[in-house]
Amino acid sequence: MMTAPIPHIPVLTLVLAGGADSVQSVMGHWSPLPVEQLLLGRDTANVNALLNTMLVLCRHAQSAASAHALAAAQSARVSLIVHNDPVELEAARETLRRWLMDFPTVFGGDWSSPVIAQWARLDSRERVADFCSTHVFGLSASAWLVLSKPELRQWARNVTTLPARWLRDLLEHARRPVDVAPADVLRYVDKNAMALLTEAGQSEAWPAHAALWDEPERAPDLASALLFMRLRRLARFCAGPEHRASATTGSLRHGNIGIGWARCARGVLVHLARVRNGKVAAYRIITPTRWNFGPTNLLQHALRGLSWDAAQPLAQRLALLLDPCTPYRIEVANHA
Repeated sequence: MMTAPIPHIPVLTLVLAGGADSVQSVMGHWSPLPVEQLLLGRDTANVNALLNTMLVLCRHAQSAASAHALAAAQSARVSLIVHNDPVELEAARETLRRWLMDFPTVFGGDWSSPVIAQWARLDSRERVADFCSTHVFGLSASAWLVLSKPELRQWARNVTTLPARWLRDLLEHARRPVDVAPADVLRYVDKNAMALLTEAGQSEAWPAHAALWDEPERAPDLASALLFMRLRRLARFCAGPEHRASATTGSLRHGNIGIGWARCARGVLVHLARVRNGKVAAYRIITPTRWNFGPTNLLQHALRGLSWDAAQPLAQRLALLLDPCTPYRIEVANHA
């Protein structure tokens, strides 16, 4: 059994199952979030304060998704879509935090202490962009975004930043080409709002990922595709609003169910709420991790058929690139 280096009770358990020789399936098992039960029966005005206390990661995104969901649950107004600069800044900072703190242990290399210390001061788009031009891209984000695919490979070979080195190593070891496509998470949520709110089960159409990609793409393998996608999202943020791919937060309404969403560091975060007489009657939070490690997940294609010796270390790398927002572990069910 491989255990992720997080000293907490796991909320997410990934099970690699198969025969004596190879992996046949990958399933994610999710423990319910305690905060969902704590919200029931509370006045809607008190929800945001509780979420701010209970949910540390992506706090701006959680608050925005919750506010949208509660507002939609109490009003017939639907399809509210807005841009939310604090959510975008939070996503960029969270991406960089994981890269600075967690990625070197799996992908190699070390940031200097002065570089790590700069993270605390990345409190604006301009400061994030300056940091990334030096320590991530080695050039301006706008210049990086216009590089062609051959030029991006050359960038990975020649630039000395750690993210460039990580991408270079992933490309050198790519072994299974993958087609990735946009996941219409919000359409699925709108269609299955009742089942999601009551956890009555997921259909076979469950999205394979939390809308990580904006357009279809062919990549050398899943690992390099995931890192490149996160590099591109970070570059778009640094380059400014004119490079914004889509809205940041918004809401929908399905019957009497309010749906709020926000694009955070790991993809699309969704809150669903039903309100009666100003109090929360039902509530569900579906984090990007639920999509990325759900019933139909990207790990299936990447790992199925691989030998155990090859699959287990790759599973650890892919899990980190998919970036779960909760404590997790990877278990092996090898039916020899």
